[in-house]
Amino acid sequence: MREKYLVSEWALIRRNELVDIPDQLVIHPDFLQTLSHEEFESAFREIGDMFYRMYSDIADSPQRFGLPLYKTDEYDYFSNQAREARTAPWNLFYFMFYLFVCGDFKGNVFIADTAQIRKINKVKKTNLLLEALCDYGFIFDGIKKYSLSSGEYLKIDYPDNQNVIKVISVVAKKVKNTQLKDVKKIDSGIITFSNAFIGWNYKVLTEDLHTCNLAEGCDYVADKMHDVTDREFISVFDKTLTERGYTMKKGDSNEGPMIRYYCKKQATYGYALNSDKGELYLELRIRNAKNCLEYLHECPERIVKIFRHSDGGCQNRVNGTCRYGVKYELENEEKWHCGCCGAPFKIRPVKEDIPHYLKLMELGGKK
Repeated sequence: MREKYLVSEWALIRRNELVDIPDQLVIHPDFLQTLSHEEFESAFREIGDMFYRMYSDIADSPQRFGLPLYKTDEYDYFSNQAREARTAPWNLFYFMFYLFVCGDFKGNVFIADTAQIRKINKVKKTNLLLEALCDYGFIFDGIKKYSLSSGEYLKIDYPDNQNVIKVISVVAKKVKNTQLKDVKKIDSGIITFSNAFIGWNYKVLTEDLHTCNLAEGCDYVADKMHDVTDREFISVFDKTLTERGYTMKKGDSNEGPMIRYYCKKQATYGYALNSDKGELYLELRIRNAKNCLEYLHECPERIVKIFRHSDGGCQNRVNGTCRYGVKYELENEEKWHCGCCGAPFKIRPVKEDIPHYLKLMELGGKK
């Protein structure tokens, strides 16, 4: 029986966070100084396909990339091992990012400074990663046995398509000089979910090399969605709440990017949209569910269903110290919704139900 590793599951989740590349790309002239639009677009798509294969291969053979082999059934969700496994699939892509921001073309040859790479790189087992990259068509010269400390420079080539090196390099440098400018912890969740290189987000191409407004609004979550109806919901819901005076802040959960909406100066968000392992969910901070029960008669079954659901509760409920849980009675049964790690009510949202979500929060949003 094949072993199941935590990192394999998370590699597929991180693969799902790659941004879909549309049929037609808008590319700013700054990117086309040495390549035609067609050449640049072709290479950009090729890299997107490569990233997808890499995540798939990480899931299939994490040991090949030097990733932690924690078995799925041996560690709980809150363990340090589980936490490490959630971010480990990004290692290869951050390492590639470091390689290409530390180098430049000298003629037709791309040369990276190994001392500079080692200075900014935080990823371990880089010898395994360099060896793995060779399986995708990259060729490295200037070092021995894939050791960055064995040479002063690293020559990087991709013989199958020289344009791939040019595109990876220019995208990496733009992200470094715009999105990551003055950012101290570039591998934090919020920064990584926004990072156009890690997510291979085509929107990084639409502005000049010194400007990047990508992932500043609700697209922070919307870009990760693959269903057009989910992206449409996010846009409409964001507009609806903004017009009602809500302010939006980016956040990150273990499962994916999140945007939270705050009413006026409230310290706690009322609504949140988050990507939970690739699925879009709307959180509603309903504190007094009793006030919503009569209104449920006007709601579709998919909304009633979340009120019928009952959580087992967290450890705080077990030991009697829970301050955020919501308890109520529905259809002669006691229900409980935990609110310690997020809003108590969570649903796969539907655009047509937005008026219901607003009404439910109006009725039950205050104790």
